[in-house]
Amino acid sequence: MARRTLNRRELRAAAEAAEALGIPNTLDSKQTPRTKPEPARRPKPATMPRMRVVWAVCDVGGRTVATFDYPCKTDAEALIARLKTQGKGTHFLRSLKEPIQPDHE
Repeated sequence: MARRTLNRRELRAAAEAAEALGIPNTLDSKQTPRTKPEPARRPKPATMPRMRVVWAVCDVGGRTVATFDYPCKTDAEALIARLKTQGKGTHFLRSLKEPIQPDHE
């Protein structure tokens, strides 16, 4: 539904009449300026521990049998070959990320 357009001359006359009677004009009075609400601050994410990559020798069920440092991939592959020759089942190699344990000396 459309709004009725207002006659500016009638509005001005009504405002002058109210001013003559001493009625304060709410439009002219000082209004408190609206302040923008502060944006919600996101909490700082918790720092993740430092991670390192290791090679994990796993069985068919995905359970880790042994872990080796990242540069020792050939040692991990040798363990897989040794387990295969011993008839211990099928094993595979995958990389894992694990947290670095601080050294307390």
